[in-house]
Amino acid sequence: MTEADHYESVRQKMSIGQLGTPRHKKTIEFLKILYNEEEIELLDHFDKGYQLLSITKLAKKSGWEKSRVKEILVRLGKRGAIFKLGTQYMLINLVPGLFEHYVLTRGDTEENTLKVAEYFRWAFLNLTPQMFNGLEYPIWLPKLPYEAEERLIEIDESIPIADQKIFTGEMLRELIDNNSIFAKVYCQCREIGKLTGNPCNTPEDLGCLLCGVTAKVGIDAGWATEIPTKEEAIEYAKKCEKAGLVHFGMNIGAITFICNCCRCHCCGLAGMAKLGAADYGRSNFEPRWNQDLCIFCDKCVKLCPMEVILHQHAIKDEDDKMVFKLQNCLGCGVCAVNCPKEAISLVKVRKNPTPEMGGVGKQIEDGLMGR
Repeated sequence: MTEADHYESVRQKMSIGQLGTPRHKKTIEFLKILYNEEEIELLDHFDKGYQLLSITKLAKKSGWEKSRVKEILVRLGKRGAIFKLGTQYMLINLVPGLFEHYVLTRGDTEENTLKVAEYFRWAFLNLTPQMFNGLEYPIWLPKLPYEAEERLIEIDESIPIADQKIFTGEMLRELIDNNSIFAKVYCQCREIGKLTGNPCNTPEDLGCLLCGVTAKVGIDAGWATEIPTKEEAIEYAKKCEKAGLVHFGMNIGAITFICNCCRCHCCGLAGMAKLGAADYGRSNFEPRWNQDLCIFCDKCVKLCPMEVILHQHAIKDEDDKMVFKLQNCLGCGVCAVNCPKEAISLVKVRKNPTPEMGGVGKQIEDGLMGR
């Protein structure tokens, strides 16, 4: 097999279900930054993504000396170019997966890190939005603000009560309340923006919230900062909400994290904002506006991550209106949680399954657990 074939073969293996590493000449160039010819040839002996192999097993599959295989895998692990779980290694998909692992590891050269960061920034606007949009089931959906159930959600009497039941994975509260270990880590998406000369205005302290097993892994590895109490974790989440950040994340077995996302840098949200399409990241909720309570402060207009809220000013003597372009709305709750007069509520209007109920999220969790 030629060198080019090895890179293309490994690219195809860096996948799970419909989630992979999109084909493009820039993706091959990216892989050539990450892996030299010897490294990519060894990696091609993995049969598929999320296949856990020990050094001994990979040496046997490749026919290479165990010492040679160990040297290569250890080297790749230190660079964050392969995922290690215990004493075993695996290929993983581009994002969520290799991207976060590489950035958090911080083990590559400054030159390579910059080149990789530039590829990721480009891919998040030109490759991954189309991939996410093509998934049969979403990889992530917004989790509604911490106090959504008690303060923001409204029961719509025109919709059957049974259809307004809260699903697992829809609320941030579920993830926080069901865990006792918490940590925070800088946003990897905003980090590559900073590296490539395109910093975000969001305070650096407002990054990802990790819970449970994921928090413990990050704390033990040294790349996450522990949040001592559940109360402090709740306050951290509320700070992110007030900054207009959207809670995207997973609560599947050992995968327990929240990305607090901005519209300008997030690997998922930035693509949706660019395309003007919320299809692959839309919750089951929509905002409802109460004209009697609204003071037209335009805070919702400024904070909406998809820019779907318009202040329609009066032409004559009629009242002003707030217009919500619901076809592109995420249903994230940022507008509702930040409304000073509680003039915006949230109503459940869809029954789409969450990632916690199945799909590729469950496949990733199974892969990481070696199932």
